Amino acid sequence: MKNMKDSSEKNSRYEIRIAGSGGQGIILAAIMLAEAALLDGKHVAQSQSYGPETRGGSSVSEIILSDTEIDYPRALKLDLLVALTQDACDRNLPDMKEDGLVIVDSELVHGVLRGKVASLPLEQITRRAVEERAINVAALGAIASICPFISSDSLAKAVAKRLPSAKVAANLSVFDEALKVARDLNTTFTSIETEEEFEI
Repeated sequence: MKNMKDSSEKNSRYEIRIAGSGGQGIILAAIMLAEAALLDGKHVAQSQSYGPETRGGSSVSEIILSDTEIDYPRALKLDLLVALTQDACDRNLPDMKEDGLVIVDSELVHGVLRGKVASLPLEQITRRAVEERAINVAALGAIASICPFISSDSLAKAVAKRLPSAKVAANLSVFDEALKVARDLNTTFTSIETEEEFEI
């Protein structure tokens, strides 16, 4: 499969949605992603929604990236979905573009109905770094390997800027490992052409 980072979009608009549960840092990840895009000179729109529960409820954030001015700030059809729970995956798959890519955590998401799928050990990476609340940063590392609108350097800077100084080194270790794992798998993402559920 062609490397997603190298493929150029006919439309300069690129839509990302990060979805999971409260406590996974979904909104903070989206803010860091938006700040990285601004560092790279892109136009950005970012929005979020979440359930009333501090932990366990749904949490969703969208980031729209473009080389030109953004005329509508909400996602129309997703180029990239990062789903950190099975429920988040199930709820958001209908909003994907036909050729859009889905990134899921290999421990938390086991069934994907359709699309190109990258199943990555994000939680496992955070445990190895003894930074188990950094699954959002691991997700950013995966995004950095794929999204053609954001450089990994700018995203690492945004992560470092937003986190307490005592947490920066461990989180950047998580970011770097997830980036490497995703890059290693970038040419072997599973491509699903059926509407039947695919078990990862």
